[in-house]
Amino acid sequence: MLTIQSISNKYSKKIDRLDLELIIAHAIRKSREFVLAHPECQISPTCNAKFEKLIRRRINHEPLAYILGEKEFFGLNFKVNKNTLIPRPETEQIIELAIHSAKNYSSHGKRYVMIDIGTGSGNIIIALAHSLKHISPKAKFYAIDISEKALFVSKQNASFHKVDKKITFLHGNLLEPIKKILTLKSQFSNLIITANLPYLSPKIHSSCSQDIKKYEPKSALISQEDGLAHYRRLLKQLRNIKQKCSALRVSCFMEISPEQKTKISKIIKKYFSDSEIIFHKDLSKRWRICELEIFNYQ
Repeated sequence: MLTIQSISNKYSKKIDRLDLELIIAHAIRKSREFVLAHPECQISPTCNAKFEKLIRRRINHEPLAYILGEKEFFGLNFKVNKNTLIPRPETEQIIELAIHSAKNYSSHGKRYVMIDIGTGSGNIIIALAHSLKHISPKAKFYAIDISEKALFVSKQNASFHKVDKKITFLHGNLLEPIKKILTLKSQFSNLIITANLPYLSPKIHSSCSQDIKKYEPKSALISQEDGLAHYRRLLKQLRNIKQKCSALRVSCFMEISPEQKTKISKIIKKYFSDSEIIFHKDLSKRWRICELEIFNYQ
C-alpha cells in the first residue's frame, strides 16, 4: 500500500517540496500539517489516482494555484482558475496604500468611492472591502473587468468573504462602465482607484517562465506600447471624467514593471500636469507601484 512517505520519495526530485506537500494534502483532503506529521499514512488507490493526475499537471508547469483552485492573498483565500490572473505578494502593497488613503479620508469625515479596474479574481477590491468594512461602512466599492468569466469568479469570491453586498461588479473596458455614474453623482468627490492592469510588453512576456506563458491569461498580462497601452487608455479616460467633474479628487494606485517608471511619469504629466507622482518599491527593492494624486484639472 502506498504511503505519504513513499509518494514523497518518488517525486521529491521532480517538483518543489512545498508544492508536493500541498498537492498530496489536496488529493487526500487533509492539511499540509497532517501530511508532515503522518508520513506513514496509507493512500487509497482512488486518492493516488487523483494525486498522479495533479502531479502531472505540475510537472507540465501548470501553476500550483490553478491545480489547487485557490491562492492566498492579504490573508484571504481566493478562488482562481485559467480565466483569472494569479494574485501575487507584490500586489499586496496596493492594498496597504489604498487603505492608508481611505483611512485618511475617513479620519477627516470625508466619503470616498473605491474602484478596482481589471479586478480579475477580485482579490484587490475584496481585500479592501473586507479590511475597511468597520472603518468606512458607507464607502462605495466598484469592481470592473472586461472579462465576464473573470467577473463570475470575483463574484464568487466576494460572496465567500461576505462582502458581495458592498461591491458593485461592472462589465466593461476600464472606466467606461462607471464614467456616467462618476460624472452624474456629485457626492462622489473623492475617488480611490486601484489598477493592476496588463503591463508586460510582448518581449518581457516572452522571457517569462513556462508557468506564466503557458497558463495565465495573456489578456491579463500583455499590453502593447512597451507594456503601457492599457494605462495610457485609463489615464485618458480619467482625464475626460475630470474635465466633466473638476472637483473630483483622485488617488490612483497602479502596479507597473520597474523599467516603466520614467515612461509612465511622462504619460501622466501629458494628461495631468498638476498632479503628484510617488513611486513605491516592492520587497525586492524594485519600483512596483505608481501612486498618482490628481487635484484640480488644468
